[in-house]
Amino acid sequence: MNTIPNKLPLVSIICTCYNQATFVEQTLNSILSQDYPHLEVFVSDNGSTDDSARCIQDFCQKNIHDFQVSYHLENVGICKAFNQSFAKVTGKYIIDLSADDILLPHCVSQQVQFFEKQPDEVGVIYSNIEWINAQGKSKGKAFGNLPPPSGNVWLKLLAKSFIPAPAMMMRRSLLLQMGGYNEQLAYEDLDFWLRSSRICHYAYLPQVLMQVRKVPNSATSGFNDAEKGLLDSAYRVCLLTQFKLDSRKEHKALDKRILNYCLRAYTSQQFEMALRFAHLLSSPIWKKIITYLIKRKIALRALTILYHLFKYLN
Repeated sequence: MNTIPNKLPLVSIICTCYNQATFVEQTLNSILSQDYPHLEVFVSDNGSTDDSARCIQDFCQKNIHDFQVSYHLENVGICKAFNQSFAKVTGKYIIDLSADDILLPHCVSQQVQFFEKQPDEVGVIYSNIEWINAQGKSKGKAFGNLPPPSGNVWLKLLAKSFIPAPAMMMRRSLLLQMGGYNEQLAYEDLDFWLRSSRICHYAYLPQVLMQVRKVPNSATSGFNDAEKGLLDSAYRVCLLTQFKLDSRKEHKALDKRILNYCLRAYTSQQFEMALRFAHLLSSPIWKKIITYLIKRKIALRALTILYHLFKYLN
């Protein structure tokens, strides 16, 4: 990573780690294996209680590289940990990498090549990925032959999340404009998507360039755990987003997302959270129906049927 052709833009990789001792060395090795020569790498251990910090330290002692490493004595939250590293980066493009995911060798070079061909309004690109389990066994690709949305994806992201966050490369200028991640939230993806897609376009690169782990203790696997606060963060993002909507079409799109979270809260018996989501619905009729069902703990099947009916009618 020391020979730097003059015309290549600098890419900053921010790798945050929390209790990922089993995988972090493989992740760091995947960064070293990149065929793209112009990288700066920031590794942050976010107060891990396992051997992650020691694994990172051992790796850095064994390998010659330019990684900048920071260690938090306690977990400060993924958004704050990322922002503290982001404040130091200088790259044109940013990759937010979890310490259990793997960059394939051509990942950065192909992403940069693709990004450099995009118009200025494109602030985020994302590629296809391969899901893997804890043992590295393939669990399939994120996208098949039908390509996901590109361009103005604002309405689509209002209604549904469809982008694997690790697959993204972002313009540093976009993140600066947004003020980084919202440190009041338990996770970053949803808030970033809904804020960024209002002010920029997205572009899709169909190549599989990353392997992303689906493991029981991953961040997004904790939506059913009230203590992790993921649904509460999703509620806060939806609430803040409502104030920015200008049309009935936008409200109807967000209602689909809200109903999905409502169903997830109900399924995990977070009934109070389900009611909070139901109260966000812009349609008075649907708000009344869903609230009635939740308060009386009507069979989940009935709520699920209504959820799909709502999506069909809207």
